[in-house]
Amino acid sequence: MPAVSGIGAEAHSTNGTERILIDAAERVLRSPRGKLALVLRLSSLKPPAPRPHHLRIAMALLQDTAQRYAGQIFLLGNTDLVLLCAAPDEDNRLVSGQASPLGLQGALGRLFAADTTDSGNLTTFWRLENEAASFRAYLAQRSADPATQPAAPAEDSVAATSVAGLATLEALLATVQIPNLLAQQTAIELRPGRGQPLTARLAPLFRELTFSFATLAENRDIADVCADPFLFRHYAARLDERMLQLLLADLQAGGRLTRPTVRQDLPLHLNLTLESIISPAFARLSQAARHSGTRFGIEVSLMEAVSDMPLLEYVHSLLDLAGFPLVLDGMDETSLVLIHAGTLRPDLIKLSWSPRLADSPPPVTEAIDAAIARITPARIILARAEAEDALVWGQSRGITRYQGFYLDAVRAAGRIAVCHSARACTLRQCMARAGTLNTAIRGACGNPGLLDITPGQLSGVREPLPGPDAAQRA
Repeated sequence: MPAVSGIGAEAHSTNGTERILIDAAERVLRSPRGKLALVLRLSSLKPPAPRPHHLRIAMALLQDTAQRYAGQIFLLGNTDLVLLCAAPDEDNRLVSGQASPLGLQGALGRLFAADTTDSGNLTTFWRLENEAASFRAYLAQRSADPATQPAAPAEDSVAATSVAGLATLEALLATVQIPNLLAQQTAIELRPGRGQPLTARLAPLFRELTFSFATLAENRDIADVCADPFLFRHYAARLDERMLQLLLADLQAGGRLTRPTVRQDLPLHLNLTLESIISPAFARLSQAARHSGTRFGIEVSLMEAVSDMPLLEYVHSLLDLAGFPLVLDGMDETSLVLIHAGTLRPDLIKLSWSPRLADSPPPVTEAIDAAIARITPARIILARAEAEDALVWGQSRGITRYQGFYLDAVRAAGRIAVCHSARACTLRQCMARAGTLNTAIRGACGNPGLLDITPGQLSGVREPLPGPDAAQRA
């Protein structure tokens, strides 16, 4: 294994890893023939990058090269990665490949193109026999940076997670009431009507039920576990059967979980694993839904869908029989371009909003637009629409279906405008109460009948308008 310095190491008095790098570089520069250095400037990526997965991907590529060329990797305090290694022979057939230090430049440039504004500044390499001075200038610049300790890459997210948090979460999930972990969010369709108030243009599309461990995350150890998306999905999947059993009983009894969507004739979307969809519990729920006329939609993560294509095909047959549409969830700007989602045959696709959809270099945005045209905008839901920018971008590309914080806030403002208890609430409180099925949180609402109301029904509500102080809070 190549040595990786700066990971988990204690900071020295002067930029710990940078000092170690300078010492190693001086040793190499005493005999620079056939040696090179390469820097990957993860610090140059557009915020919120670099993310943990950027570091994992970069480390995997650099470690492979370091193993082949007797190299050493340094993770600096500003998140840059530096590789010192032997230079390949000019006639080496691996020179142009990704495993070569020289081929790394092209590979890294393509991988991180969507997250950088200047791909030419992303990587630099120096042949130390001829370019020692410029490499020393880079080292001098790094050593002058304020002392910081780089975060260790999550080589194994489970190993990096608190054992105490895992044990605590295991114990709580064994006894927790499932409704107290459920969150809900309404997706909407934005109807045409330029110049009209936004609330008048919102038509409900479906209501989605998801697991939210927010009520458990007051425990810091549990919060660390839930922050890992893979662990979160693992524990959510373990609760799938209990949720399906709960929804079946609730549907048969006309309970509070399914009653609002049934009365409003809205589809109810569930996030499930492929294994949960082929389970007996799902079969019983689909049969009850067919008898009652309740509409469901099933959302499967992209990672789950591509993990077992034969099983996905079987799931398609079950969902076709039940009459439930399949929604492909978790598509981002990178997977949108790289994966031809149409081959997975989803009825709808959830594309997660990110500023990178709009701010990427022209070749990337052109590929994004081509992918949207190939899928067709009518089949895309722009999810995680947390700001107005998402709606502006989506509408410019013909997308009319949205889901996210921004629209939750618009709907909450509409409720506050007609609610007799608005003076006692803030906009954020109204959003939180509408977004959960936890009875303790919803019970704090002074007008709970409004929480599950759809945008189109607000115009029919006759309540006294709140005073100017509540309007200002909205």
